[in-house]
Amino acid sequence: MLRNPSSVIRDGSTALQGGSKALLGIVIAKARHLRHAARYGDAAPSPYELVWVDPADIEYCTLPSLMGQLNLSQYGTHVVGGGWDRLVRYDDVWYTRAFDPPVIAPFESHALYRSMRAHFDEGVPWEDTEWYHWVDKHPGTVGQYPTAESTVERLGRVDELFEFIRSNGYKTQRELESYGNIPLKQSTFPHPEHYEIDVNIGRSGELLFNFNGRHRLAIAKILGIDRVPVRIFARHREWQRKRVAAVETPERAIRAEHPDLKHLLPRSVRPPSTGD
Repeated sequence: MLRNPSSVIRDGSTALQGGSKALLGIVIAKARHLRHAARYGDAAPSPYELVWVDPADIEYCTLPSLMGQLNLSQYGTHVVGGGWDRLVRYDDVWYTRAFDPPVIAPFESHALYRSMRAHFDEGVPWEDTEWYHWVDKHPGTVGQYPTAESTVERLGRVDELFEFIRSNGYKTQRELESYGNIPLKQSTFPHPEHYEIDVNIGRSGELLFNFNGRHRLAIAKILGIDRVPVRIFARHREWQRKRVAAVETPERAIRAEHPDLKHLLPRSVRPPSTGD
């Protein structure tokens, strides 16, 4: 069936606008990196440098993501002040990141995580999990689960992803480029690293899940994987000052063992490493 020419033009225009917006975001991210380099020198954050962390250390989430809370671009990395790492704790079960006002919530209180653990550890069928029941009653509320049919299909892909990681170990997005059909495979634009699990780092060095890669983070926790690569979406300005201080006076570095800091130190004062 031929499409209406006007709809083709409209869809093409929307795609071009989306592409232009993405390219503009990438250019701005590069300019931001140049500013960071000029201001922070050797302690400047690298936009897509990966940091390896223990998934068990990612205990809390920023809800909504900082991209939504602070209107930050999804591209590159950010240094921002404010109280986003000291928000009210929400300790009940939660389903979406749409909190107003924003909160800090335990990742393991997310109904998706709770349901994945019940499914993989206890053999509970997806259809009997609280996540399935919730998305079934709220179709379209979570973009990745718009309909009952797509929910069944996506959860089947989650099963495949779990088996892939259990069999092959946790791979970076760049490593996955050498594989074939990967469950829930991400894009590679602008960089494969853009699609890693993303975290924010609070003023004291706490790792706060931002929101990309929640299925992978949940699987890593369930399987007891002790190291995964993460992309740092944002650092608190006070934490960035600690990074600068560590570069300037490494022998007096605070939290020298922190995965976002220890690689900045000379090997002579760097804490012993178990894997990197």
